[in-house]
Amino acid sequence: MGLSNGQVLALTPQQAEIIALVLSETPTWTPEQAAAALGVSRPMVVRWIREGLLEDRPVGSHHRLPVESVLALRRARVSAGEFAVSVISEADTDPEIAASLRGVRAEAAAMIARRDAKQ
Repeated sequence: MGLSNGQVLALTPQQAEIIALVLSETPTWTPEQAAAALGVSRPMVVRWIREGLLEDRPVGSHHRLPVESVLALRRARVSAGEFAVSVISEADTDPEIAASLRGVRAEAAAMIARRDAKQ
């Protein structure tokens, strides 16, 4: 049964308080749900929480992440990926960018070599 135009629904104070509480709560995801949305592992989500990249709303000993925080990080990662693709595609025509990419690749290879040597 719905209300007609102009009709007002009378709520008890308890009902009004419950509705206000539900409407004020920010939707959250578990780390597993966030990981699925971001296309990464749960441990990576926990790492990003520790690094401050994702907002955490602890509930007891459990993590709860505001959905908007997860979606904001996903948008940022997509933008960064699109930017990286555009820079790499410009390397074919811009010698300065090509030289810079060679340097970045060399640094990455050195970091990987150092990591592998430690293992």
